[in-house]
Amino acid sequence: MGNIKIGCQTYPWKMNQKRFAGDVPHMVRTAADAGFLGLEAEIGMLGGYFEQPERVREILEAYGMQLAALVLHQPWEGVEENREEAELTGKAISFLNHFPWAKLMVSHHAGTKSRGEGEELQKRRENLLSCMNQVAAKAGEAGIVTCYHPNSAKNSLFRNREDYQVLFAMLERTDVGYAPDIGHIVNGGMDALEVLKMARGKIRHVHFKDRKADGSWAVMGEGEIDYPGIVRYLEETGYGGWIMVEDESPLAEEDSDGVVRMDGEYMKRFM
Repeated sequence: MGNIKIGCQTYPWKMNQKRFAGDVPHMVRTAADAGFLGLEAEIGMLGGYFEQPERVREILEAYGMQLAALVLHQPWEGVEENREEAELTGKAISFLNHFPWAKLMVSHHAGTKSRGEGEELQKRRENLLSCMNQVAAKAGEAGIVTCYHPNSAKNSLFRNREDYQVLFAMLERTDVGYAPDIGHIVNGGMDALEVLKMARGKIRHVHFKDRKADGSWAVMGEGEIDYPGIVRYLEETGYGGWIMVEDESPLAEEDSDGVVRMDGEYMKRFM
């Protein structure tokens, strides 16, 4: 795969958050045993380790793993970050200072609020990008690359093809990179390869999750998405970053570790 590296997101364990949140050694060991080279961590899954970045680095190094990215979920409803948001952003950047080359993955925490329409929707989009660009500027001062990961939830501000056209035009005016999630792209009714080609110059990080024809999430390789074709495209266009597997399949609720192992077996064909 050239310079592409394959990692695991903490989401399969988030499906059993009460059991696994804070158990960083277990998640790292399981991901490494499955053949993954890196971990992308959500702050909530780090638990108390969010305050112990040096210890996290020691655990990762013990298993030959790297931290690929840290996920920062925020509401970002105003033109600027509020005090609480800015405080968490600062902590995230401080954490990442201990992990050279790890990215800051920003994600919109929309909660249950409807996304709105027309001018209201566009204003929310502008505020979100404004806040994320401020975050990217702060992170950039520390040499950290920031990427935005949109999803396909009904209240997402960027969900379908029309939304993505607006998003890509807005991203071009910022220092924020794009982290395509192939499963969410398909779930939004789009062709994944077409979207990747639309925004190839902004792609800094990639997420894989599989999806069945009925719209349900699947273990990697059990869905309908042409991942071999997507990997070929990324290789042919010189992508040299991480591909992170973020499994949200129902099976992950029953057996988080088992799903990570199954995903690892599937991804070995690309390693």
